[in-house]
Amino acid sequence: MSNNEFEHYKEDSSDSYDFKELIFKYIKFWPYLLLSILVFGVAAYFYNLSQPYEYKVESKLVIEHDDSGNILNLTDLPQTMNKPLVNKMANEGHRIKSRSLANTVLDKLNLEVEYYEPGAFKDIELYNSSPVKVEVDWDHAQITENYFEINWKDDQTYTLSFIDEEYTMYSPETTKLNPIELPNYRDKAYKFGQWVENPYGKFRITAEDIQSPGELKIIIRNRASLISQYTSDNLAITPVDAISSILNISLTTTVPNKGTDYLNTLLATFLDEMLAEKNAQARKTVDFIDRQISGVSDTLSIIESKLQEFRSKNKTYDIGSEGSSIFTNISNLETQLSQEQFKNEYYKNLKVYVGSEDYNDIVLPSGIGIEDAVLNRLIEDLILLQAERSQYLATQTASSPRVKEVSKKIGDLNKSINEVLSNTIDNSDRTLANLKKRLGSLETDFRKLPSTEQDLLRIQRSFTLNENIYTFLMQRRAEAAISMVSTSPPDKIMEEAIPNYLPLKLKPLTNYIVAVALGFILPLIIISIIIFSNNKVKNKKELESKLNNPVLTSIGHNRTKKNLIVVSKNKSAIAEAFRALRTNLTFIVPKEEKITIAVTSTIAGEGKSFTSMNLASAYAISEKRTVLVGCDLHKPKLYDDFKLTNAVGLSTYLSRQVNDLNAIIQKSSYPNLDLIAAGPTPPNPAELLISDRFEELIEKLKDNYDVIIFDTPPIGLTSETLSILKLAKVTLCVVRHNYSKLSFIEDINYLKEGKGFKNVYTVFNDVPSKDLNYGGYGYGYYSDDKAKGGVISKLFKGGRGQAAV
Repeated sequence: MSNNEFEHYKEDSSDSYDFKELIFKYIKFWPYLLLSILVFGVAAYFYNLSQPYEYKVESKLVIEHDDSGNILNLTDLPQTMNKPLVNKMANEGHRIKSRSLANTVLDKLNLEVEYYEPGAFKDIELYNSSPVKVEVDWDHAQITENYFEINWKDDQTYTLSFIDEEYTMYSPETTKLNPIELPNYRDKAYKFGQWVENPYGKFRITAEDIQSPGELKIIIRNRASLISQYTSDNLAITPVDAISSILNISLTTTVPNKGTDYLNTLLATFLDEMLAEKNAQARKTVDFIDRQISGVSDTLSIIESKLQEFRSKNKTYDIGSEGSSIFTNISNLETQLSQEQFKNEYYKNLKVYVGSEDYNDIVLPSGIGIEDAVLNRLIEDLILLQAERSQYLATQTASSPRVKEVSKKIGDLNKSINEVLSNTIDNSDRTLANLKKRLGSLETDFRKLPSTEQDLLRIQRSFTLNENIYTFLMQRRAEAAISMVSTSPPDKIMEEAIPNYLPLKLKPLTNYIVAVALGFILPLIIISIIIFSNNKVKNKKELESKLNNPVLTSIGHNRTKKNLIVVSKNKSAIAEAFRALRTNLTFIVPKEEKITIAVTSTIAGEGKSFTSMNLASAYAISEKRTVLVGCDLHKPKLYDDFKLTNAVGLSTYLSRQVNDLNAIIQKSSYPNLDLIAAGPTPPNPAELLISDRFEELIEKLKDNYDVIIFDTPPIGLTSETLSILKLAKVTLCVVRHNYSKLSFIEDINYLKEGKGFKNVYTVFNDVPSKDLNYGGYGYGYYSDDKAKGGVISKLFKGGRGQAAV
């Protein structure tokens, strides 16, 4: 509302939420948001300075395709992607990232000790370039995972200091890690090459390339921590694309050369283990076939001797044409029957192994000539999963999540293999029955031959059968032996890792993004809490929306220590606000009429006395004969600002201690402005103010004054205020910015709705200068308001002062 005229006012204004006003509430806090974002951004900058750069090293591994056929869907991949090669890539990716493989690689590399050169913001790790070397005795208890510092002046001695208070203690007996504190262990002197042994560790530091005095920070890393580092998200394994069988292996590291060495050693170790497993499987196949050949070879020798003896004894060497035909057919059937029996026996033995979960002696079906694509793939996957579980168990317990996950996969695969074996054995049994039936038909024709020829054919059949089996087994053994001596791993490295010295930018950028987000969100949350938990009047529009009467003026914050602003600083914005209030009151009571104004508030401290005396001053300087009556008999205070006395006043007149009205009227030092002080506090203020004598007082004052202003007690604290309001033409209720509670508005509304007071209006007091706009001019437009202050104070507060109360 303008201070020079009434704004449009609606008593039945809509209760709809004003989102524009809500946004404006947030906008008022923009300096704090900006400052918060700036602080968080600077913090992120220094945090990035303190963090080591990160680099990514990469290599590529080709996974060779296996054409052994499709398998059941035993993975979480979509059915369209469920191919043997995809499954193999996934399995081998897990093996490359396994803790057991990482443990083997760390055995080959000396990464347990890290050397750092102190820097201004961050320490720089020295990989393979440290001037000293630390040798750790891991059979002794050892502190790990935090800095200790060494200083030297020459290559003979050094001083040792444990600069951190908390370390991790590694115990070789239990392999457990426990936190430990090491206070007051500083500057112990030792010789280079001397073993340092104490309850906290055992190690030896030797000088490698010391040319000048210096210092280093050293961290001894325990194996568990290193394994976690190199099997975490730092190591990423992804397919290069959707149509190739190439895996991209990348490692995020703070030292490119170290990451390169680890990655190349990792892949070399992986291929060595794969080759060793391949040869071990071939060895098992050879051993299995050798056991079979041993029995067949002995049988074949016996039958051969028996055949020669029969021919020599019976002088029979040739078989007739009919017998030869029958012999050929029977031999073929018996060979098929023998091979099928061999497979049938393998299937049943395999089912026993799988049922008992004994996977160590399983021989791949393809190794002994069983070309069952589904079964071969299932057994291969079973062996791989069993190897993976064994690797995990080397460093973890059976209850760990990874071991449980692999064990579940093995269990599911075991069920699938049992189902396949059951079907395969049933099919094999039917094939055997069919072969035996066909062989039985040929046996009928065989028995029609002469007895001597039958005997010869029986021996010849047995010899031929065993010879075929022997030949079959020898062929399979040769294939397995060739595979066993192979030096080529099943997969191969396509690209070795090389150092990449270009640091990653994503992490620093992410830190900035997170910092800006936090710098915006955290204060926004605080501001939201302030806004939505606010129970005080802070906004004029909000005040007007809840009031059932107009706000006549907004009075700014009083920066001075004086309360009589209108007469002491006539060219100030506050003085202008009271002149505007005076003008607005002329629209309510014409200026030619005499006016009685009651100024009140809900509670003490809202500025009713400040408003009363300055409004009276505004009327006085407009040459209106004005009297200010202190009606607050509980807490008299008006007289002090006018430098008058409170010896006599309203209370002494109403209690008839003084009968002459002129005796209680005091002249102020300002023209046209008189004061009736409240007087000494009486024991019965309410009874005095509701007496007829008070009404008579008002009528007498009207004869001598144009304006009568009553400074009344707060309506929420005393009962007599309503009696005073009934005698006034206009009631001004003072509401103080960020002091009066929103619930007080209901008390003001009740004056009009519940008590029937018509001319009730509101004055918004102690409003911050940034929220004021007097007739289109800013707060600093008035000469008496020009105050000195810094940019920051003007930006955030606009200067200090006292409340207008």
